[in-house]
Amino acid sequence: MLELKKRPKSPYWYARGTVGGRRVEISTKCEKLADAKASLPGIIAELCADTYDQQAELTFIQALDLYERQHPNARFLKPVRRHFADKLVSEVTNAEMRRAANALYPGRSPATIRRQLYTPVKAILNCAAEDDLCVAPRIKSPTGDRKRTVFTTPAQADAIIISISKNANAFLPALVTMLFGQGCRTGEALSLDSRDVSLDHKYAILRNTKNGEERRISLIPRVIAALSTLPTVGVDGPLFRRHDGMGFSMRNAGGGQIAKPFAQAVKDAGLDENTITPHVCRHTWATWFYAQTKDVRRLQDEGGWKSGEWQRYTKLGTPSLALDALNSGWDFRELGENWGNEALRA
Repeated sequence: MLELKKRPKSPYWYARGTVGGRRVEISTKCEKLADAKASLPGIIAELCADTYDQQAELTFIQALDLYERQHPNARFLKPVRRHFADKLVSEVTNAEMRRAANALYPGRSPATIRRQLYTPVKAILNCAAEDDLCVAPRIKSPTGDRKRTVFTTPAQADAIIISISKNANAFLPALVTMLFGQGCRTGEALSLDSRDVSLDHKYAILRNTKNGEERRISLIPRVIAALSTLPTVGVDGPLFRRHDGMGFSMRNAGGGQIAKPFAQAVKDAGLDENTITPHVCRHTWATWFYAQTKDVRRLQDEGGWKSGEWQRYTKLGTPSLALDALNSGWDFRELGENWGNEALRA
């Protein structure tokens, strides 16, 4: 909708507002308000035609390339690129998205289709719309099969850590201990620089986070003990490394770098490797953490949530689970600068 406004030092009325998802401000070339109002329909029609022509010429691949330059670690883009390779942005409709879902993810759950198809496509088109290259999409994601929260017991977590200790990569046991003990995402842990870790002061700074905002986490004793065994502590470069001593590739920030050895460890522990993934460690940490502390503020801060997603973990933990975690060395009651405060133990 456009509104007519006056500018200082100009005799003309200006049309200002949004047309086709774009912010515009254009002179009506009219000095009288009545004439300016009469010119609005023509201005709107011209702007809509410009927007349509621009979107009609923009290919999906051009929009995807723009998005990938801004988000080099984005996931699930290869299948999307392959399917929409010959499409224009204007052709990415709800009907086309349903065809893409059937072609790329036949028989998969709505949650998987939302995560691996609809979320990246919407992000790509929104990115182009922000640069006024197209109109923001109105794509409706499939419903149903909402999120199911999976977590492990302390005994199961210990079994996974013991199993992964058999892997040739000696960094993995400490890494998985950190995932269970601190709740950081796999990509956040793999990109952690050893210079951002202080075992003496019991903290680490995560800089490559999902929301782009760095955060400090307070290391618990069991994690400190595990990290203290690593040869990279105090050495420039990534804290966690591959078997050959090189850092992990960060092209996939979703945990795929350790997916195979983690799945094997889960299987060797007698658990379902299709259900318990590296990201389940984060669910597990949040469940244990709240069961022990009942502290939603610290849960949000340590977990780095900006949304209300953390709330689902407050319904899962039980007093017995909190005690089991504590007895297994997962102690979240006191963190960082609170250590040594006897009042907190009461």
